[in-house]
Amino acid sequence: MTNNRLERFAHNLDWNLLRTFVVVVEEGSITAAANRLLLQQPAVSMALKRLEQTVGQKLIDRRPGRFNLTEAGEKLHGQCRDIFAAVVRLPNVLETAGEEVTGHLNIHSVSHAHNPAWDDKLDTFFRMHPKVTLSVTIATTVDVLSAVERNIATMGLCDGVIPDGLNRSFHIRERYALYCGRGHPLFGAEGVDFNDLRGNPYIAFIADVLGGQHMNSVTAVRAIGSFGQQVRGVSCNVEEVMRLICANVGIGMLPDHIAGPAVKAGQLWQLPPYSDLPTTDVFRISNPNSILNAAEAAFLAHVADTEPLDHCLSHHQD
Repeated sequence: MTNNRLERFAHNLDWNLLRTFVVVVEEGSITAAANRLLLQQPAVSMALKRLEQTVGQKLIDRRPGRFNLTEAGEKLHGQCRDIFAAVVRLPNVLETAGEEVTGHLNIHSVSHAHNPAWDDKLDTFFRMHPKVTLSVTIATTVDVLSAVERNIATMGLCDGVIPDGLNRSFHIRERYALYCGRGHPLFGAEGVDFNDLRGNPYIAFIADVLGGQHMNSVTAVRAIGSFGQQVRGVSCNVEEVMRLICANVGIGMLPDHIAGPAVKAGQLWQLPPYSDLPTTDVFRISNPNSILNAAEAAFLAHVADTEPLDHCLSHHQD
């Protein structure tokens, strides 16, 4: 389309039709969408027809027993999601007062993604912008990614498979080892091998799923060693996983820099493998399509050059 045609298209488009289309797709039927929108079924059908006429494409393949998005419908639905995500964030964009930077930051993070350089950045940012507020939500890898993709979070700190459409910066690297608690039969045992681990109850992180979407090198060790099939407990919180291991609920993998003090205190004992330990990387992620308030824009710029931390190197030096 030429620029003039694009402008005419945007001017003539009834934006309410997009909302109706999104509800129809979410509900999977005209009748259910009508009930949700408190409209009559013919009105919803007519709205869908008007939208198809406006865009010049068939959006939904509706036949007896079929209700499927066409390729054009899939593309339009993706654009609609971005449009409504932007609308959701409009109140944040308007959080400005005078020349001072104000607004709210919403950070979603996996647990224990500690980096002193990050803490220093938080310190200097809030010294410069004391009226900015902050909320931090500890969540699973999947939930952190979802919050950033849906523009709910200003920034996320997470591991896993980061979608290509998100901005990402290396934040920390951690090395994982397998541990048992003081009351476990293998505590203090030397010469333990993978055969001794089989059948032991296992404590897993929620994202640590064999064959899962975010399966990483930590999960791969379980597969190679053929242990951890009997998952007795799960958590997205590192401290809770360590607590369950120390309480002999099961064996489990922990970042070795976090488990180190408990090993020295005689609360944990390392199990195989003892070499070539798996590592995971945590990234700072943000959505380049997000509409930012003044605080968010300033914050993302401020933390962009945060120095990453490789816990494998620092722990080795200790």
